[in-house]
Amino acid sequence: MTKTMILTVLSSMPSMPPDDEHITKPRIPPVYKRSLRFKFIIWITITLVITLGGAALYVYKTQHDLLENSLRSKANAIGEFIALISPGAIYSYDVSGLDRLVQKISNDVDVVFAQIRALEGHPITTFIPDGVQPEQIEKWIKNQYKPTEAAYEQPALPIILEYAIKDNDQVLGWVLIGLDTTRINRVTRDAVIDLILIYSLIVIFLGSVIFIIFRMQVLHPVDILTQGASRIAEGNLEKDVPIISKDELGRLAKSFNEMMDEIKIDRETLLSINTQLAKEIEQRQKASEDLKKLSMAVEQSPASVVITNLEGIIEYVNPKFSEVSGYPAQDVIGKHTRMLEGDVNDSGMLDKMWSTIKRGDIWKGESCNKRKNGSVYWESVVIAPIRDSNGHMTHYLSVKEDITDRKAFEEKLLDQATHDQLTHLPNRFLAFDRLQQLLQHAKRNSQHVAVIYIDLDNFKNINDSMGHPVGDLLLIKVAKRIKEQLRSEDTLARLGGDEFLALIPDVINLSTDLDRVVSKLIAATELPFHLNNREVSITSSLGIAIYPDDGDDVSTLMSNADIALYEAKHAGRNTFRFFTHDLNKKVSERIELETQLSHALEAGELYPVYQPIVDIEDNSLVGAEVLLRWENPVLGSVPPSDFIPVAEQSGMIKQITNWLFQIVLDHAQSWDQRPDRFWLSVNVPPNYFCDASFIKYMSRIAQQANDIDLKLCVEITENLMLQSDEEVFEIFHHLKKLGVESAMDDFGTGYSSLAYIKRFPLNHLKIDRSFINGLPADVDNRVLTETIVLMGKKFGMSIIAEGVETLDQARFLNSLNVNFAQGYHFSRPMPHQDFADYIANAQQEKVAG
Repeated sequence: MTKTMILTVLSSMPSMPPDDEHITKPRIPPVYKRSLRFKFIIWITITLVITLGGAALYVYKTQHDLLENSLRSKANAIGEFIALISPGAIYSYDVSGLDRLVQKISNDVDVVFAQIRALEGHPITTFIPDGVQPEQIEKWIKNQYKPTEAAYEQPALPIILEYAIKDNDQVLGWVLIGLDTTRINRVTRDAVIDLILIYSLIVIFLGSVIFIIFRMQVLHPVDILTQGASRIAEGNLEKDVPIISKDELGRLAKSFNEMMDEIKIDRETLLSINTQLAKEIEQRQKASEDLKKLSMAVEQSPASVVITNLEGIIEYVNPKFSEVSGYPAQDVIGKHTRMLEGDVNDSGMLDKMWSTIKRGDIWKGESCNKRKNGSVYWESVVIAPIRDSNGHMTHYLSVKEDITDRKAFEEKLLDQATHDQLTHLPNRFLAFDRLQQLLQHAKRNSQHVAVIYIDLDNFKNINDSMGHPVGDLLLIKVAKRIKEQLRSEDTLARLGGDEFLALIPDVINLSTDLDRVVSKLIAATELPFHLNNREVSITSSLGIAIYPDDGDDVSTLMSNADIALYEAKHAGRNTFRFFTHDLNKKVSERIELETQLSHALEAGELYPVYQPIVDIEDNSLVGAEVLLRWENPVLGSVPPSDFIPVAEQSGMIKQITNWLFQIVLDHAQSWDQRPDRFWLSVNVPPNYFCDASFIKYMSRIAQQANDIDLKLCVEITENLMLQSDEEVFEIFHHLKKLGVESAMDDFGTGYSSLAYIKRFPLNHLKIDRSFINGLPADVDNRVLTETIVLMGKKFGMSIIAEGVETLDQARFLNSLNVNFAQGYHFSRPMPHQDFADYIANAQQEKVAG
């Protein structure tokens, strides 16, 4: 390092940079700023600079002060000496002597000037070196009292020393010596530069040695530790850090390896924990999502949700609650749930609810609540306890659903299920339930209960002739009248159709009490009814059974009342009958008959018989009426009047009628000698005539009859004529298209009128045997018979007389132009084979005649 370089460094140390903002500093890469080597070099450099600078300043200051003090000491000795010897020259004003003294002072190389000044301040003598102006000396003397200004105007000012020239204590003047410090500065600087060069070499050498040692003993182990840390940062924990020393770094490396082992263990533990945490986080996220969903579900739930504390104080309600009840959340939170209760709730139910939920169980039920506007509504409620993590109950959760509409609908359904919708009376279901309750009450109190079965007589005729709306109105008025005759504790129910049931509890006097009630009920229906400006009359039949005499259960009492009603119907209607055991016997016989009849076809017990129909004018055979007979091994010969109604009521009549048509066709096919235009008449009951399957079956039967050149005739009763609906007309017209004739049987015994007869396409009109009896002597029967014949002829129908038993009857009927006749006078009904012989004989007689 040269002196120039050192001087440059020293000269730059005390100086300030001219402007930091205009200096471009070299940029050091960040990696080197973070390097330990870089930091070590920087710190060594800083330490060197500070050490050298401090040493230089110290040496410079010390050397300079030493030389300056030496110079001052020498100048003080001279100055004090001259001041001591100068008073005499000053007194004598010996300028030359003074000049000599000054000249002696100026011989020193470090003296810049010397001057003796009078007390007044003007110079007496002055030594001025070459190149120095007197004015300069005055300026130096003057500026020594203004060192700051002098420093700027003249950096190298001489040191001016003043010594007083005294005579005793009297000051006569002054000796001024100006010392030049330039030589001192130069010598001091040269010494410092040499010292700095030596120190720099020593410091550089020592720094290099220290750096090498530092690098080997510190940086190398640190590099190894750094590499190990980098491997750890990359996740590589398999390789340990080498331990290359036993000092602190070696112990650090060992601790590092131990730390790495711990990190391995911790990492494995952490990975396990992380896995568990990940699962827990996932579960918590899912739980959070579920909780969020649950919260949204509760907020948006279509059911009302209420959360209360264990005392029933409301803490939360969802929007649906506010919507249903009309209470905003702020109006109910903090209030007890009893503020919501309606007036219908049962206190027992509420007590049971609280006892259930306080036990920690779930309560389900229905409650009546009151809205904010005061209206009442019903809710289906589920209340469940809410428990904390320890299983302790903290709150109650209530989930409610408004069931007001459903409740009303259920009540409506219950009313529909238990009441007749036309008359609003209890129906069969409710009537039987009430009868069961009445029987239990009567059993406990040893009382009687009357069961009265009421059936309107011939209601179907009115319903069919006047229409169903009129029939419904009649049922309503009848129900009202009957109910007015009963007590409030009595029950009147409609079982269906025109059947009613009256239940009379607490009957004390069976004869008087029941006779009075029954008479009032019959009389109530006998009075005319005014319906749509028309007067309608109807009667009723009653069957009565008494608990416990006629049965001790609902089924038995109803069955026995029905038996009694059946007997009242057979007694002529518009009357009543009490159940007796004889009636029960008749019903048992009827049940036995129905049971035997159900097997009659399969057993071959049923068979047809044929009663000839003759032309009354010449007694020639034109046809036959097919009559059904039943011969049973248990019951014997059962008359049609007994088993035909049973067959109709049980529904077996359809199967029997179809079998009858088929069997007579089979028989007719074997009759080779049948007369021309021969026909067979078969009775068809009204309920089967109106059946949808009847025409389909008749289409097939009519085709078979045409194939064997046989005409069929369907006989119907007057009751069918009352059914004026279009389906009946269609059936008649369809039969006519099939070539099947029709005849009205037993005309005059029912409710037929000219209006009905003229509307149906009938071929024959059969006069009932009740009109033929007594002819020709009975005048009334003669008039009725003449009228029927005349009426039938006017409508283009042929007339058939039934029950002709005498020749006089036959002659009288012939005189009235009756077309055909049948009866014992001509022949009794006969089985198939006998009738075949009858046909053969009739044909032979016709040929012989």
